[in-house]
Amino acid sequence: MAVADRSLCRFRLAALGLAMASCAMPLTVTAQEVEDGETAEKRSDIVVLGTRRSVDRTLSSDPATARMSQSSRSLEQDVLQAAGTYRLNDALELVSGFSQQNNRGGVLDNFALRGFLGTPDGGAEFYVDGFIANRGMVPPRDPATVERIEVLKGPAGAIFGDVDPGGRVNIVSKMPRFTPSARLTATYGSFDTRRVEADATGPLSDTFAARIVVAAEDSDGWRDTVSLKRRVVSPSLTWRPSDSLRLTYLAEFMQFDTPFDRGIPAVGDDANALPRSNYYGEPSNGLTRFRNERHQLTGLAQLGGGWTLNGGIVWRTGSLQGFSADQSRIVGTQVWRQRRSRDFVIDDLAARLELAGTVGRHQLSIGIKGYRMTYGERWMRRNPSAAAPYAVDLYDPASSYGGTAAPLLPFTNNDENRWAGTLYVQDMWAVTDRLTLVGGARVDPYRQKIVNNRTGGVGQIVDQPVKFRAGVRYVVDDHISVHANWGESFLLNSGTGRTGEGFQPEEACGYEVGIAGRWAGLDLGMTWFDIAKSNILTTDPVDPGFNAPVGRMNSRGIEADASLRLARRWQVIANYAWVHARNDDQSFATPAVLGVPAHSGTVLVVHQLPIAGRDWQLSGGLAYVGDRAGSLDATPLVLPAYVKAKAAVEVPVADRLRFRLEADNLFDARYAASSYSRLWIYPGPPRTVRASLRVEI
Repeated sequence: MAVADRSLCRFRLAALGLAMASCAMPLTVTAQEVEDGETAEKRSDIVVLGTRRSVDRTLSSDPATARMSQSSRSLEQDVLQAAGTYRLNDALELVSGFSQQNNRGGVLDNFALRGFLGTPDGGAEFYVDGFIANRGMVPPRDPATVERIEVLKGPAGAIFGDVDPGGRVNIVSKMPRFTPSARLTATYGSFDTRRVEADATGPLSDTFAARIVVAAEDSDGWRDTVSLKRRVVSPSLTWRPSDSLRLTYLAEFMQFDTPFDRGIPAVGDDANALPRSNYYGEPSNGLTRFRNERHQLTGLAQLGGGWTLNGGIVWRTGSLQGFSADQSRIVGTQVWRQRRSRDFVIDDLAARLELAGTVGRHQLSIGIKGYRMTYGERWMRRNPSAAAPYAVDLYDPASSYGGTAAPLLPFTNNDENRWAGTLYVQDMWAVTDRLTLVGGARVDPYRQKIVNNRTGGVGQIVDQPVKFRAGVRYVVDDHISVHANWGESFLLNSGTGRTGEGFQPEEACGYEVGIAGRWAGLDLGMTWFDIAKSNILTTDPVDPGFNAPVGRMNSRGIEADASLRLARRWQVIANYAWVHARNDDQSFATPAVLGVPAHSGTVLVVHQLPIAGRDWQLSGGLAYVGDRAGSLDATPLVLPAYVKAKAAVEVPVADRLRFRLEADNLFDARYAASSYSRLWIYPGPPRTVRASLRVEI
C-alpha cells in the first residue's frame, strides 16, 4: 500500500507539473456562442447522435471536455423522439456504460455510470444547463423541456467540481429562438395514459425572444393502484441587445404525484417470482407529492479579441411529502410492512462565472462557482412487530389492504447546510496540429453542517481540497485519434448513518485510454477506464434501513460506441460495455456492487422511408442487460439478464401533421429493472403501447 501511495503521489506531481506548464482551465468559447445546427455539428468534437439544430455554449459542454473525452455523446432531440424516451433512463440506454438503479419508490431518476451509482437514496447527480439539478432531491425529468442530453465520459469534466471521474450527464433545456415555431402533441397509451405537450417560441422584437413549454400527463399506471400525475410549465425569455451580449431567463415549475412504491419482494432467490403488478404498499396512504421550482439566469458577453465572460445563477426550491408502507420482512406468506412519513425540503442557490479566451495556441479559462444549500429531512417510521405486523398477503396483497400500523415514531430530523465554492483554471494547448495537451487544477473550499434535531448533535466538516486533471489527445491521421485522461474529484455526501453521524465526502481518482475513428457517416469509439473511489454511500450491511460509506470501490472496463448514417435515410446507434465493479471493504458481506451488470449493450435503427412523396419514419431497437447483484448480503440476490425490444412507426398525415405509434418492451419480457434489497425490487414495465398526434407550425 505504501508503494502504491508513493506511486500515486508521483503521478499527482507529474499531473500538477503538466497543469502548471499548461497554465489555466475549462473553456466555453467558440467563434460565435450560439451556432446554427449544421455549423455546430461540423465544428463539434463530441459525437452528435441525431441532427443538431443549434448549440448554446452557455448551457453545454466546454470544448476541452468535448475534445479530450472522445467517448462522449450528444443525444439530439430527433434521436430522443425516435427512441421513444419518456424517462431519463430510456435516453441513457443509447450510450455505453449506464445501468438503472433504485428509483426511491418511483420518485427519482437514478443510474450508475461506469459502475458508480451515486447514493441509494439521492441517486446519481446530473446537470441541467451546466448546473447540478438534483442536489438534495428533484422529481424525474420531463422530456417536454429537453433540447438534448450530453453524456460526457471520463475525468475530462471533473475540473468543474461536483462531478464524477466516470463522467457526467448534462441535460440542455429548450431555450427561446428568434425563428418562430410551435408544436402540439397529444398522446394516449396503455394503462389509460393521457399526455399533452405544447411548445411555442419566437421573437417578441428584434432583441427579445420568448418560449413556453407546457406538459401534462395522467396515468392509471401498470402497477396496481399506482397512478401518476405530473405537470411541467417552463417559460423563458432571451434578451439579445447586440451580437456581443445575451441574457436568458428560464423558469421551471414541476409537479409529480404518485403513491410511494417499493416494487415487489423476491421469493427465495427468484426476483421475478411474484406478479409484477402487485403493489405491497397501502393505498390509503395516498400520494407522495413532489414539487420543484427553478429560476435560472444565464448570460454571455463577448469582450473582443476572442475573449468571453460566461456565467449564470440558478435558484431551486422543492419539497417531497407523503406516507408509505414499505416491505420490511417476509413471515410465512405475509409481508410485514414498515410505515413511514417523509417531509423533505430543499433550497439550493448556485452561481458560476468564467472568463475564457485564446492566446496563441492556448485555449485558457479561469472560473469561479459556488452554491449554498439548505436541506431539511424529516422522517418518521414504525417497524412492524408480531402485535402490529401491518401485513399484506405475499401472493395477493390487494386482498388484505386496509391494515392499521402502530403510531409513527421519530426517526430522522436533520437540517443540513452547505456552503461550497470552486476556483478552477485550465489550459487546452494545441502543441501541434496533431497533439493536444490539457491540464487543470481547482480548489474547493466548503463547509458542511448537519444538525440532528432529535439529539441536538451537530456534525461539521470544513475543508478545501485541491484536485488536478491532465489529458492528451493525438490525431494519427484524418480519421483516427487516440486519447488519455486522468483526473481527481470529490463529492459531498448528505445525511447521517445508523450512528447518527455525517459522512465524509467521496474522493475519487480515475483514468481512461481510448481510440476513436470518424469517417463520413461513421463514428467509432472504444475506451478503457479504471476508477477508484472511497467513502461511497451504499446500503448499510448491518441495517439496510440506513446508508454506509464503503471504504473503497474500484471499477474498470471497456466501452464501445458506434453510430452510422447512410444517405440521410438510415441511422444506426450501437454500444457495448463490460464493467467490472467491486466493493473493496471487508465490512461488507460481498464485493458485489448493486445493480451493475458486467455486460450490457443497445442497438437502435432509424429509417426514413419515402412513400407517396412523404417520409415515413420506422425505428426499432434492442437493449441487453446482463446479470446484476440485487442485494448486498453474503450470497447476493441475482437480477437475471434480460433483452427488451422497442419499435415505432411515424406517418406524415399532412404537411405539418404526423401520427406516431410505438411499443416499448415489444415482446413483453419479464425482468427486474433495479433493486435496493431483496425486499425492494422494481420490476420492468410490461408491453406499453402509445399513439400520438403531433402538429407543427
